[in-house]
Amino acid sequence: MKTIVKKQDEVERNNNINLTSRQIRKKVGEAWAFLENPKYEKGVLTTANLLYYNVDKKKVLEHSGKYEKGHFAMFFFGKMDKKQVYIL
Repeated sequence: MKTIVKKQDEVERNNNINLTSRQIRKKVGEAWAFLENPKYEKGVLTTANLLYYNVDKKKVLEHSGKYEKGHFAMFFFGKMDKKQVYIL
């Protein structure tokens, strides 16, 4: 008999379900989100697994260090300031 041990992060990731962009925006509000397996259509986010979110971008970046393998994205669900320049 084989015993398989999973880390807590793996268990949490398997329990996440795909949420639509609208569902994520409703849950997150005006904050940064760390997403797993984001799906895009015509350059627009459609679905993803929400792993973590916070208003503070640094905290989201710290949380992202816990994951080693996978397809991830960081996304801002707030309103962009039109008077500010964003460098991508």
